[in-house]
Amino acid sequence: MRKLLLFISSFFIAVAVMAQYNVTFQVDLNNVAGFNADTTEVYMAGDFLDWNEPGSNPDYKMAPSVSDPLIYELVYEFADGEQVVLFKFFFVYNQTSSWDNGEWTGDPNRNAVFIDETTATYIWGDTPNAVTFNVDMEYAVEFDPLTDEIFIAGSIANGWAQPGTIQYYKLTAPTDGDIYSITMQVYTTEEALYKYFRIINGEASWDNGEWTGDPNRAVAVDTAMTIDDYWGTMAGVDEHTINAIQSIYPNPCNSYCNIILTSDINHVNAIEVYNILGEMVYTMENISMQREVKIFTGDLTNGVYFVTVRNDQGYQAARFIKE
Repeated sequence: MRKLLLFISSFFIAVAVMAQYNVTFQVDLNNVAGFNADTTEVYMAGDFLDWNEPGSNPDYKMAPSVSDPLIYELVYEFADGEQVVLFKFFFVYNQTSSWDNGEWTGDPNRNAVFIDETTATYIWGDTPNAVTFNVDMEYAVEFDPLTDEIFIAGSIANGWAQPGTIQYYKLTAPTDGDIYSITMQVYTTEEALYKYFRIINGEASWDNGEWTGDPNRAVAVDTAMTIDDYWGTMAGVDEHTINAIQSIYPNPCNSYCNIILTSDINHVNAIEVYNILGEMVYTMENISMQREVKIFTGDLTNGVYFVTVRNDQGYQAARFIKE
């Protein structure tokens, strides 16, 4: 019996040891003018470090990496599972602890998600921007809100982690309407590449994205912003600089649809139709001024399309469905 108990005890100790992983935090100081390693120490502070004042706990002091003396690093061991952490890097001068010398003053703190061993490298002073991603699921084919969750995947989501594997990247379902949403931190030093995925019955998968393969969605970020997307399309929708489109009928359509123009519009340069990938599939130019324009759609495959009315002042886009 004693041997059995020792075996069981050893087994659980081994499992506990295995259920941990190391994350190496790095901060690149190469863009910091006048940094002096003789008088300046680099510390981390964060919620997983109990927000100890920088300089007060030597365990959270960072050290120069072997590869580059201006890249400082700290290795921290996390327990098994998904870890969402807040943190910031600080300078400590002449071994005097202080909150005064962080990368920037006040919010936001850096935010990161970890699930296994990795090295996370940051640039000193590269302030993250809060970006809200919204995706409208109203016309998403086969989408079932009772069984489906919406995840974002991309360069901004743990380097294209498989959709469904990290719960942090699940979009919040709407209490009313069709718009799913998530707010994430995006840095100015990166172009955000991403795409939305359906996760059915909780099963992580690459199989149910908006479309297969390239292109990915992309956005450059230099400030806090909101991005409004429509599932399955890279074309702009309902964005306008002119008031041009009053209505589209029939919608859904079959062999044709009619575009009713507003009384505000006094001339039209072009009417264009785009598919869900933003490719132009139909165009009309040199349009004589009229309030109703017929678009022939019989040759289009079934799906969601976007019609854009343009003139010298701008454009307006609206959506229709071909059945």
